[in-house]
Amino acid sequence: MEGSLFVLLLLSGLFWSSSALSRQYHYINVRMSWPEAQSYCREKYTDLATVDNMDDVNRLVNIVDAGYNGSVWIGLKRGTQTRWAWSNGEDMTSHYFNWDSSQTHGNGDCVSTYSGVWHMAACDSLQYFVCQNENNGYIMVQSNKTWSDAQSYCREYYTDLPSIHNSEENNQITNVLLAGHHIWFGLFLDSWEWSDKWSRFFRNWAAGQPSQNSGSNCVCMSTTDYGEWAHESCDLKRPFICYREDEIIRKQIIRLKLSYNDNCTLNDPSLQTAILNEISEKLKSMGLERDSKISWRKGEGGEVFHQESSFK
Repeated sequence: MEGSLFVLLLLSGLFWSSSALSRQYHYINVRMSWPEAQSYCREKYTDLATVDNMDDVNRLVNIVDAGYNGSVWIGLKRGTQTRWAWSNGEDMTSHYFNWDSSQTHGNGDCVSTYSGVWHMAACDSLQYFVCQNENNGYIMVQSNKTWSDAQSYCREYYTDLPSIHNSEENNQITNVLLAGHHIWFGLFLDSWEWSDKWSRFFRNWAAGQPSQNSGSNCVCMSTTDYGEWAHESCDLKRPFICYREDEIIRKQIIRLKLSYNDNCTLNDPSLQTAILNEISEKLKSMGLERDSKISWRKGEGGEVFHQESSFK
């Protein structure tokens, strides 16, 4: 004989949140090299500090001991790949470009626009620039600055250098530009990566940074000067900042329907354990289980399974 049973399965797991708000920063007042600091943070916390925005920068500056005025290691290090990135840190998801037709490679790691057409340029060249405000409007600034200084200005007085995701936004920015001038906006080439492999591209470089000094591959943050960053030799001994991500506990109840025959006693604890193991392996094969725990949810009478239909 066969029948059908309903069963409630409780899945309870620990999932890491990717939100910057979940990061808890910890200042370590011990001087170590960058690799030593990385190992320490990974052993005691999660990793060296990863930073998403200026709010995070301010949080880092504020947790450093008041009596220390030097620099501290954070989790940024020179990587092996160069990628296009936006000043505000967002992912390069649109893949929209409007390069000058004569520009195949270009010189420099920063990008300016001339009448809506994009050109690569040396980041330390002086140009006018455009900022983006909180209402996603664009403000033309007629002051010659390096790309990094233009970025700092926009972050201080507005939001950031703007990102351009499509031809409509490119046209909107072009409408506020001063004709006959190359104008900085938010696109740049980035060759740095976070210790925890976080994909955001927010950077807070000091003036003249980053340079081409290949021997300075690790990044420290100033505890003054708005928490600006510079890269130095990884062997230097500095205090550092770790982070730990909060654990978020989520529970999900799944209702299952099982068939059985008269030779099967589904409320047998050993059989229930075997079924849980099968479900766990299936979740792993689908990539859906991550540090999760699954268990049966018992109903009235302490039973897991409850008959739905009569035997046939």
